[in-house]
Formats: sequence, structure tokens, C-alpha cells
Amino acid sequence: MKIFVCGDSFTYGEELDNREISAWPYLLAGSLSAELVDTSQKASSNQRIVYQTTKNFFKDFDLYLIAWSEYARFTFYKSDNNYEMAFTPQLADEVYYNHAYYRDWGNTLYKHWFNELFGFKLWLQQIIQVQSLLDGKNYLMINTFPNNLDCWLSDKYVFIEKVKHLINFDCMNDEQIMEEYDEIQSYMSQIDTSKFYGWGDFYITKLCQSFKIGNGGHILEDGHKHLSELILETINNQGGN
Repeated sequence: MKIFVCGDSFTYGEELDNREISAWPYLLAGSLSAELVDTSQKASSNQRIVYQTTKNFFKDFDLYLIAWSEYARFTFYKSDNNYEMAFTPQLADEVYYNHAYYRDWGNTLYKHWFNELFGFKLWLQQIIQVQSLLDGKNYLMINTFPNNLDCWLSDKYVFIEKVKHLINFDCMNDEQIMEEYDEIQSYMSQIDTSKFYGWGDFYITKLCQSFKIGNGGHILEDGHKHLSELILETINNQGGN
């Protein structure tokens, strides 16, 4: 059995003493006696997750595990060395963090160009794209962060009130906001939430409330062990083993 995994630092195993022993993808692969290809990376964007999943699709894995990240993250490839540069709201790329051009451009990106509404809608489109790609394959998705789902997917009658802090509220009238609601609903109608572990209810960082975390806020060995057990149970129940 061959397993493909892609996610961010919570899947990569940031802050673990030995990620190749204790990170949840490795624990899961061990439980399934499977070969693992883990393309996760710290600060990974969903854009990167789509790229890596598409890149590795033709290797014909038996199981694909996709751990979606924050929709406020971006990945760019540096022109002179192809370095995979991560942009997060914290501007935490571990190599270029102290470089003025990285911080200047990152600050400009998040001050002038990042838009919560379009970031969320783009993420829904990315889910649709990857689910279409993996149609007919054995796969499971999981959310790493809540991504404001409780706001964006709220009932029509409270939607405006729920998302007003996430949108350009002062320059949109009610009709325009409800058009956005309809667009989001159209995307949701195309997403198979049964392919997620706990869509709308569970996300990996929720485990930070119940398990010990490192100085950087990542779950440690016990949290990874618990997560691997949750996913293993789901896979077994779906007959994916």
C-alpha cells in the first residue's frame, strides 16, 4: 500500500523530536504497513497543496490524504533559485524572514492585496479541483484550521451579520453580499464533505486545546498519536485499508 500526504506544519510534524517517527502520517503508515510519501511543508499554502497533489497524482497511490491549510497563505517560487517561499500573515518564511524585500512585499501583500472573501472562495474552488482530480481514488481530507467556516457557511438569514467583519462591508450593499452568499453555496454544492474528516466540526489545531503543544503552538507526540488513531478509524470504517 502506498500513501500520499500533503499538508502544512501540523502534518509535517513541526516541533516533534523525530517527525519521521512521531508525526501522524508516519504513525498512520506504520499502522497500515504502508509506504509513505509525505510532501507536507511548514507554512504550506493551499495553493502549494493543489500543486503537489496534482504533481504526484500520476504515481497512482492507494490512498491520498489532504490536510488543507489556511486560505490566507500563499506560495511563490523565487526567480533566481526556485526557492519555495511561504507567505503567511505572520511572514514566517524560515529562510527569508529577515530579508527586507520579503517583509516589505509581504506587508504590501496583506495590507493591499489579500481579501478574505476571495481567499475563502478560492479555497473552495481548490477543494473542488482536487476532489475532481481524485474522483474514483481513495482519499480523505481534513482541515487544519477552522478557516472561519462558522461565518462563511452560516444560515442565509444571519450571513450578513456573521461575515461583515470579513468583507468590505462598507462598499457592498445587501444585494451584493447575498450574491456572494449564493456563489459560496454554489461551490458548497459541488464539494463532497463526506470525504472530509469532521467537515465543519473538526480541524487539527483544535487538538491544541486538549494536548500538549510546543513553544511554536504545534501539537506534540500525544496529539499526533491521537490524530493518527482518528484517521485510521475513519479509513477502516470506510474500508480504505
